[in-house]
Amino acid sequence: MSKSFLDPTIPLQKEIGDQIYGALNGSTLEFIRHECEGEYLDDCAKEGRERNGMMIEKNVVPDIYKLCQQAKHAVGFKQNIDFYLVSDADINASSIASDNPDNHPHIIELNAGLVNLMSKQELLYVIGHEIGHLINGDAQLKKLTKFIYADKDEEDIPDFVGNRFELYDLLCELGADRYGYIACGGDLKTSILVIHKLAAGIDLTKLNISLDALIKENQKHLDYFMNSDKSVGSTHPVHPIRIQSLYLYATAKSQSQLEKSMEEIEDRFNKLDEEDATLNYFYVAAGYLMANIDGEASVTQKHSIVCRVGEKCWFPIEFIKYVIENKNIEELYHDTIKLLVEMDKDNKVVMLDYLLSIAFIDGDFSQEELNFIYDFGHEVGYSDDIIAGCIKRLLPRSFRLNLTF
Repeated sequence: MSKSFLDPTIPLQKEIGDQIYGALNGSTLEFIRHECEGEYLDDCAKEGRERNGMMIEKNVVPDIYKLCQQAKHAVGFKQNIDFYLVSDADINASSIASDNPDNHPHIIELNAGLVNLMSKQELLYVIGHEIGHLINGDAQLKKLTKFIYADKDEEDIPDFVGNRFELYDLLCELGADRYGYIACGGDLKTSILVIHKLAAGIDLTKLNISLDALIKENQKHLDYFMNSDKSVGSTHPVHPIRIQSLYLYATAKSQSQLEKSMEEIEDRFNKLDEEDATLNYFYVAAGYLMANIDGEASVTQKHSIVCRVGEKCWFPIEFIKYVIENKNIEELYHDTIKLLVEMDKDNKVVMLDYLLSIAFIDGDFSQEELNFIYDFGHEVGYSDDIIAGCIKRLLPRSFRLNLTF
């Protein structure tokens, strides 16, 4: 009797992916991308592998071919995939999603260095992991982003998108790990050993380490990373987090228990210190008051508030709505000013810069908005001439022309 598994989908990954897709106007621009690119990228991917690799075919490399088909069957993936061996000493594997797998199969390539190092059971995990990326659809979102920001360097992509992609990539890896685990038949020890091999090239099977010892040792490393900033900032989460996430998936008795146990890891990716959390409340309260002071807030002002809050909050729109509906905005505004100045006097400039950006963003800098800024300056102890000097210094960065019809 085959082993049954919980749903490997990570809800937060889908929520973040949907948020990015919506912010990019994906339903409209995905059509344009297809019209412009057609099957060009799929053709290029195929040509590159045919030129530099060898397709894994049943009559050529039957053992590896069987593993590929076994992994594909285990995770229930029906779409076409071409598997390739690539002459590369790196211990790595990768997947390339196709826009039209009926005409151009997806591609998964296994580096020679990886195949030489892994056992058959471990290869099942690796292949399943790469198929997991195809199932998650993360490559399609990356294609859309590259299409929109084709001429921009990575650092020039808006923070709202870039920050979310960092989290999205990490969650995609955790999700793909679950498919690897399923592909190797729910062999947790093998799955953990592969993660160690891929992370550092360490073959722990030769050391005859028990699974319990691995989990116990991993917990020590996890405690360190969960209290530092070193678990983020890469396309792959550090392996203690990957191992813990996979352990939680493998040992959970129900979907609800799994999602509950994952909250600590997911919260780590959005961990805010007190100052950042207070700033977010200030951005909502101050932005709301400034944007509405001379009438209804403009679309550009709302956009600016969402983007600023979204730098440190994964779901800024929900957070903004919650604050507006449940807090006294006037009180919150004054309370956060006081707290932020007590935390760091440099926050005065941060807050003033933000207020000016909201006032200027729609090109209509009114007298009411200017009065609001002066009232803020007085509240933090600035004299009129200092306030005017701050405005002058910040003008080049924030000012917009007043052009309308």
